[in-house]
Formats: sequence, structure tokens, C-alpha cells
Amino acid sequence: MDPHEQYMQQAIEVARGSKQNGGTAIGAIVVNTKTGEVIAVGGSQVGPAKDPTAHAEITAIRAAAQQIKSDDLFDFALYSTLEPCHMCLSASAWARIPKIYFGAYRKDVDETLFDLKGNFSDEQEGKRMNLRENVAMTVIGGVLEKECAALLAGYHELPKHTF
Repeated sequence: MDPHEQYMQQAIEVARGSKQNGGTAIGAIVVNTKTGEVIAVGGSQVGPAKDPTAHAEITAIRAAAQQIKSDDLFDFALYSTLEPCHMCLSASAWARIPKIYFGAYRKDVDETLFDLKGNFSDEQEGKRMNLRENVAMTVIGGVLEKECAALLAGYHELPKHTF
């Protein structure tokens, strides 16, 4: 198993834990690209926290920034079991994370997920996000794609909002 698959396997475990804690089975981890150390994890807690921003990636980015006491995560990579939404992709750019790896594509779960129209992909959008002078974000999808998509089997049956 290559290192990206090993990290994604850890994100899958976080996703399983998120589901056990009442969240959606989406997990994310932040890895120090110099040492290979996982410094933060996050699971989707939107429902349990009643917080629409408590996505797995946001939770992991917040934990990483607190861990290193900086909002600059340029020496880190983000791994997520699902292709990040616009909010999470933008938060990654604001945190200056240069590499994002994800497992399942939105289309693997729901063609209408995030209500996107057209052929938008994070892999294309990342290239347009300038993190520092002449440094663009690299987004790579499909890491353990089938395993990550399987986590969200039955996604359509989940309640989308609680009032």
C-alpha cells in the first residue's frame, strides 16, 4: 500500500468513528509533509454539533492550526474521504495547504451533491487557487475511491436537516 493509501485508510477510520458518534461517515486528516506525522483528524459533525460548518475537513484544519499554533499549514497535506465542498476547498486555500488528496468523488455519492452545475472539479479548481506567489494548490482524487464511497452507502436515506 502506498503512503497516500495508508493516510486515506486512517481518514477512513476517522470517518467510521464520526458515524459512530452520530455524524456523517466522512473523515479527514492533516499530515506534516516533512515528517509524515498525522497531526490532526476530523470527522463530519454537522448534525450532532448543529453547525453547518463542522465538515470533516474544517474540523481537521481547525485542530491542526491549534496544534501548531499557526494558521499557516503550508507544510501539510489534507486527506479527506470525500471530495471537498467549496467551503472546505476555500478553507484549505486560506490555511495555505498546498496538497489535498481525497477518496470518493461527489458523483460516487450523489450527482447533485452540493448542487453544483456543470463540470466543476476540485482537481481543476485547485489549480486556480494561488496559495503563495506562484504556488497553486494540487488536488488529487480517487485515493481508495471505492472504499471511501462505500462509507456513504445509504447517504440518500439520511436526514439532511433537522429543525
